[in-house]
Amino acid sequence: MKKSGLVIGLIVVIAVGVWWLTRPERPSAPRLSAPAASQEAAPSAGAEKPVPATAPSPASTATQNTNAPAAPSAAGPVDMKTVIANALEDEKKLYGYAGALNWDDAKALVAKRQQETKALEDRLAALGPGGAQAIAAAYKATDDARGKLMFIHALGKIQDDAADATLQSLLAGESTFSFQREIVAALGQRPDTESTAILAQVAGSSTDPQLRFAAVQSLAGRADALAVLTPLIQTETSRAVQQEMIIAVSAIHNDAAQGVLAGVAQGSMDIGIRQTAIQALARSFGAGALSVFQQLLNDPNEAIRQNAVTAVAQVHTDGAVALLQRTAASDSSEQVRAKAQAALSAAQVQ
Repeated sequence: MKKSGLVIGLIVVIAVGVWWLTRPERPSAPRLSAPAASQEAAPSAGAEKPVPATAPSPASTATQNTNAPAAPSAAGPVDMKTVIANALEDEKKLYGYAGALNWDDAKALVAKRQQETKALEDRLAALGPGGAQAIAAAYKATDDARGKLMFIHALGKIQDDAADATLQSLLAGESTFSFQREIVAALGQRPDTESTAILAQVAGSSTDPQLRFAAVQSLAGRADALAVLTPLIQTETSRAVQQEMIIAVSAIHNDAAQGVLAGVAQGSMDIGIRQTAIQALARSFGAGALSVFQQLLNDPNEAIRQNAVTAVAQVHTDGAVALLQRTAASDSSEQVRAKAQAALSAAQVQ
């Protein structure tokens, strides 16, 4: 009896537990704080219905109030400082430590860095008017060498009328030659009269021949620089800078430039400078300078005549062949005659 009673009791307990677990839940009443409940229960007479706590959707707001001012565009005014700071941060990440690399991976990394650096420079150059001053401020504030170069190159590209004067100001305040040279090169990227004037001033007055050399390189091919370069060729104290001036003039490719080179080639300057002018005439003007070469074949200096023979040999015309034949037959120097004959032989082979 006792065992059967225990079994019956156990069955009852199990049945009650199953019912409790499977019973349907009763919805619970919402809980309200005491103040809110009293306000809901007894609103004052004539009071407006409380505004719901949730904000209306943007779509419904626009529908209800068509006269509201438009929200500012996502592409609003550019925050130049932020753009510049982000570019500098990206540049630092780009040139972070890359670990040990094999040759192919190293080359690929260099190419990637060059490409992405150019993209950063273009991003800064896109700032446009007002950007030059902002970039210059960042240049002065950073000690990151690659960042400084990035800023300089961007100033060479930016469409901002203040860029030339900004670069001139940076150049005046810069004492490191590598940065000075890059600033001068950036001015060379800006094809306007203001940059030409600044470069001409550097070429004519800097006490550093390396900086004068860099300025002359940036003036190469600029027709408006010819009036500055012409007298400087005569007064420059560095032969390397003089020779670079001649090369810069030869890149202008007009009659005035040819006249300047002819004057140097036929003048009384150092033989090395005259030879550079002859070579520049041959390279840039060819047959157009044949009359100058003809006169140089009569020069009293043998080295000049030899250079003239080399220049004439680069002109493949009947007139050039006739000059070489005459020189091979009648020049007073055996070396000049031999050089002219060798040029004729080479022309016949061609």
